Amino acid sequence: MNELLVFVCEGAPVRGEITSISTAWQAVLARRNDPPVIRQMLGEFVAAATLLSASLKFDGTLIIQAQSKGPISLLVVECNSNLSLRATVKLAGEPAEIDPNASLADLLDATNTGRLVITLDPTERQPGQPPYQGIVALQHEHNGSEVPVSTVAEAIMLYMRHSEQLETRIWLAANEEVLGGLLLQ
Repeated sequence: MNELLVFVCEGAPVRGEITSISTAWQAVLARRNDPPVIRQMLGEFVAAATLLSASLKFDGTLIIQAQSKGPISLLVVECNSNLSLRATVKLAGEPAEIDPNASLADLLDATNTGRLVITLDPTERQPGQPPYQGIVALQHEHNGSEVPVSTVAEAIMLYMRHSEQLETRIWLAANEEVLGGLLLQ
């Protein structure tokens, strides 16, 4: 079952989405043979892409891309306006070398070079018109120094705060059966 619920809080400037995806997620996993920590992170990015796509009012594709010189060299999730999904991960080394307890910082920002890119590509983009793209480093300032983000939710909230200037809270979870998320803006 794949579900998405969009809601607005009457009398308050709050809107949000809740998603729970199982059949589409299991279809993605059927084509992948990644370690559990990679599958969980990929699932959280899929949940985030679904939630962010639902919050957009345009016909097109949202692409979340994370790049690094760490164990995950590239992670891409694509979600279009009808909520069909594609997701892939490219590992820099052997899957067996990945620490089963690794955080997002360990996998995507081990050398402080990780970047999160979100691209909005409208279906009816005019010739020569580039898609909208926002890029943030996978670090945030904490007590005067740069600290790597440790979860997918932190990375998405950092992106929304710096690239979109929109206060957003997001909670994400994924396992072998289902992924889910809650987004509040």
